[in-house]
Amino acid sequence: METLGVLEARRRFPELLDRARGGEETLISRHGHPVAALVPLSRRHRPQRQALLSLKGSGRACWPEVPVQRAGRAGLVQSLGSGATLTLGAAVAIDATVLIAYLRGEASRRHEEPLIEAIAAGQWRGVLSMHTLMTLVQGPLRQGDGALAARYEAVFSDPAAWTLVSLTPQVALAAARLHGPDPASALESATALELAAALQGGATAMISRDPRLLAALPLPAHPLHPPLS
Repeated sequence: METLGVLEARRRFPELLDRARGGEETLISRHGHPVAALVPLSRRHRPQRQALLSLKGSGRACWPEVPVQRAGRAGLVQSLGSGATLTLGAAVAIDATVLIAYLRGEASRRHEEPLIEAIAAGQWRGVLSMHTLMTLVQGPLRQGDGALAARYEAVFSDPAAWTLVSLTPQVALAAARLHGPDPASALESATALELAAALQGGATAMISRDPRLLAALPLPAHPLHPPLS
């Protein structure tokens, strides 16, 4: 790690930004004493992302009425576009069915836990709808556990790991189109909103335990898995 004085760091600031992007760190000193460090953003936010892993099993009593769905293609990551692939830094939408299972300690070790671990490691970026965030925070609030609700809010609104998609006019219109005019083939409103939020958030894939949501997505030739190697 190189150490520079304030004036030298100011003069070389564009260069130092490029070096930080490439993974290098620079220590900045004043009057010979270190006072700050210029580090890659991924390292700065690593402790915040890692806090996600500490939430596993924390909400066992928060959603007693929610059944654990295991039927169909539940728990698989499905592509949101034909031929889409998951690369380092790709955005993956996750709905409440998967995150509640994780918070209850009931997530699939084969499909869901590796995905969440990949987000905590910074390999993928999660996409959440505001409706999902509200559902996650409501669980501990119903149990009178405001401290746990605050932990959920802090972790799942961390901009280093998640993109939160609000119910904007664009999302509402997209959900209305997905809902469709034909009641026989229409998605339910909540399902349509989740899918619209995923698309608005730039997600490459969607992970859910909701068979209605997964059935609305194009099924790839092979399930997508987190790049944990």
